[in-house]
Amino acid sequence: MRNHGWKALIFFVLLSAACSSSPDKKDGEVKERPAGGTTNAEAIKNFEAAVVAFDKSDGKSLDQVQRYLEVAVDEDPRFGKAWFNLGVVHEQAGHSDDAVKAYEKSLEVSPGLGAAYVNMGMMKADAGNLDDARALFLRAIEADSFNPMAHSNLSVYFRNDQDYKNAVRHARLSLAGDSQNLSAYENLARTYYAMKAYDVALLVCLNAEKIDAKRPDIYNIMGMVWLAKNDVTEAIRQFQKAIELNPNHVAALMNLGAVIMNVRNYEGAIALFERVLALEPKNLEAKISIGVAKRGLGDLAGARSVYDEVIAQEPENAYVQFNLGIMEHEMMAQDAMIGVGRGDAPEDPLAQMDWMVANMEEALKHYEQAITHYRNFLAYDRKGVVEVRNDANERIQRVQELIQVTGEQIPEMRRQKIQIEQDLKAAAEDEAKAKAEEKAAAEAAKAAPPADAEAPAPK
Repeated sequence: MRNHGWKALIFFVLLSAACSSSPDKKDGEVKERPAGGTTNAEAIKNFEAAVVAFDKSDGKSLDQVQRYLEVAVDEDPRFGKAWFNLGVVHEQAGHSDDAVKAYEKSLEVSPGLGAAYVNMGMMKADAGNLDDARALFLRAIEADSFNPMAHSNLSVYFRNDQDYKNAVRHARLSLAGDSQNLSAYENLARTYYAMKAYDVALLVCLNAEKIDAKRPDIYNIMGMVWLAKNDVTEAIRQFQKAIELNPNHVAALMNLGAVIMNVRNYEGAIALFERVLALEPKNLEAKISIGVAKRGLGDLAGARSVYDEVIAQEPENAYVQFNLGIMEHEMMAQDAMIGVGRGDAPEDPLAQMDWMVANMEEALKHYEQAITHYRNFLAYDRKGVVEVRNDANERIQRVQELIQVTGEQIPEMRRQKIQIEQDLKAAAEDEAKAKAEEKAAAEAAKAAPPADAEAPAPK
């Protein structure tokens, strides 16, 4: 099953509610600056205008929003929330460097804006720098102890580390900061799923559904839970619901494809995996799955072609090696053993034995290739899933046994052939000898006088 990806956790804390103006200053009273805010009337005016512009644009055209925010920080360079939201605008526009500068400026003037650390952390995570991202999420909760997205993202890290106790703790801290945080609910459900506490995971999903019944991730997780509970029909229904809500939901497409492939609907599975590739052309898991489905259809050449594509992209992909091992072991070796592609067995018994030996020798080559691929899997595997590694080792042992048995059969068959040839030769010689003796006897009988002939008279 496909895991929840980092991109689904990207969180932009969009424009905050406008800073309300402070009451008019009385004589001798010092007006206090709100946390992250400002007392500058002109800065507040432009910030509020940015909020209105953002709402009107539906978040699509942010040029005017950016201009208002830039005026706001010009009016008050210590306006932390304006700097933060300027960072969000730059990030949405794809200007990463400018976004980071704005986030850092917001933290410089308002150290408690933990959301800036969260957004910078997600930028690092999105770029594949997960250790840097984790450090930024930790800094976020140092700045803002109940920052919901920092805790939610840290929950993912602990879940991936199989530290489920801390994964649950951070998911619950996220909900303490935001009781409606659906990402936290999803992380909590995934953690209980990983813990095999399936009923608790399902309960968390049902609670999340009450908050938002149109959240496709919830139904994808419920599909995973029902599948773990061996209710394939309900699992399929939940995956389909997730896809109905979001036709481009990659995880649900992958999960549904895997389920229907397991019930041998290979064509349907391929169609789903191809939808994933249309969305994510470099999705190697989808490509490998297509290869598996093609193998199930008996299209070994098609499967190998797909696997070769994956190897070209990632030479040390462990799961391609595992699947190539299965193909060599369970299909190509077996096909070779029965002479697929080599025509019918000869009618002549001796020629038939040669044909069978050649088949076994070809099968041995595939068995050796299978072992190589299984060992490559063990060498390249980074996930270290115990069950899968045990399976690979057991497969190596079984193939070695097949190699031994087949290797013993070949010389025995050759010995039998030699014995048969010798027996046939001896039989032929005996037959020839018998015929020669019969012929000699016939000739001798022919030359001898008749038994009743008179003897010559004595002289």
